[in-house]
Amino acid sequence: MASAEPPDQGQEVSVPVSAPMPPPASYRAESSTSTHRPTVELKADEASQATKMAQNGHNGMPSSPASASSPGSRTMKLKHVSNEFWSPQMKPLRKVVFKILGLSTTLIILVMWACLPFYWGSMWKANRYTNKLTVRVINYDEGAIGSFISSALLNQTNLGYFYTSPSEFPTDEDVANDIVEEGAWGAIVIQQSATSNLLAARQIGNSSYNGTSAVNVYYVQARNEAAVNGYLVPYIQQELGAIVARASAASAAQYLASVAGNATAINLLAQAPTTVSNSVWYTLVNLRPDTQPVAGAILLVGLIYLLIFSFVITLNNSACRDLIGPYLTTRSYLIYRLVVPFSLYLPVSFLYAMVSLPFDVHFGAHYTYAGGFFLWAFTCFLGMAALGLSVEFAITILGPKFIGFFLIPLIIANVSVASLPNELQPWIYRYGVAMPFYNIGQIVRTIIFNTKNEVAMNLGILLAWTVLSMITITIATWLFRRYAVHKTCKELGENRMVEDGPA
Repeated sequence: MASAEPPDQGQEVSVPVSAPMPPPASYRAESSTSTHRPTVELKADEASQATKMAQNGHNGMPSSPASASSPGSRTMKLKHVSNEFWSPQMKPLRKVVFKILGLSTTLIILVMWACLPFYWGSMWKANRYTNKLTVRVINYDEGAIGSFISSALLNQTNLGYFYTSPSEFPTDEDVANDIVEEGAWGAIVIQQSATSNLLAARQIGNSSYNGTSAVNVYYVQARNEAAVNGYLVPYIQQELGAIVARASAASAAQYLASVAGNATAINLLAQAPTTVSNSVWYTLVNLRPDTQPVAGAILLVGLIYLLIFSFVITLNNSACRDLIGPYLTTRSYLIYRLVVPFSLYLPVSFLYAMVSLPFDVHFGAHYTYAGGFFLWAFTCFLGMAALGLSVEFAITILGPKFIGFFLIPLIIANVSVASLPNELQPWIYRYGVAMPFYNIGQIVRTIIFNTKNEVAMNLGILLAWTVLSMITITIATWLFRRYAVHKTCKELGENRMVEDGPA
């Protein structure tokens, strides 16, 4: 049967009236001896055959030849660009349109209600889990100020304050290194001799005394700017600010009471007003500041784009496989399915990584600039493989028509654990440490901000996703192709029996 070009305006399309009209699949031009323009008749058996080819095409196998059309089928002729939507003769087509749109919209709603609440839930109760953001309290001071501040902090409940012995971290450098290595989210250190230094400054009238040297607060903003900026630092400022203000006022009142009537001591105290007002305060030490706003584009939205690019590659490759697949051996077809995606991911991921270069992203925080960039480019390649090959597997099972419904939960599952740390989420989101988005983000933070280095583990998780998808693609492709070959051979055998007739 030869395919004809789509009919021009005024041509007629024959529509079967005995059953609902399937979507147009193929046309057959019929010659006519009358003066009317040629008509184009859509046969039900051809639509059925096209449907079979569409169902089997993504498995790399053609469907069996079409069976002969029934001689008694009645048709209704429709002219192009000549009918209103609610015309009676359009009823078969309307039924098909309403059925397709109704079922697809229902499926969209089901997927929406299944996936979006999961993302909403990842941020729903973040403010109730802030006590899981641990903060060390280290008291190097042996006087009253250190004891007062540390005891008051340990009674707070908004953050997870816990006492750490000074012998565990003898110096401030040890404390800072522990926070960078994520031993805790923060550390509040009451400095050595804070009480005695304040007393000495009052007694000698030291006007250069600075109360902010009494307490240091260490934290790493780049670990997760949402958690640090939104919860950790605000709570520390609120609670520690109130505590040191009380400590300062109590210390000043106690000293004034002790020197009452001593004019010399009062005069010296007047020379050092900072020993009375805000005599005890704190200094925030941001060990890894988030100084690159463009990193926000890389860490979340950019990863969604990376997944979308992988998805588009999968769709394009699926169309090509439908063309070449039926003519390849199973071995060649399996090799094609695994090799072609990697060959496409390589240039796309490298050029994707280069997008950040004009925006002065600092790739040299932990490694050299060149080393950091090429690690980022390799991470993009491995991330695209981990994400894209999972879509390749899904399209084997679902086919091109339904693959979009797999993309939505894949994005939600990754994004839900990429915005906030799992300490601020319910227990169900702890799976996030194994997701591609999370591990790509951790690598990016190490490269750009010099945070805790777990690059080897993060790359290993991305590689594990890639290998898992390669295995599942191979198994699914072999099973579906075997089924398609068996079905085709069976249908060809039945068709030959019909053509040969009874012996």
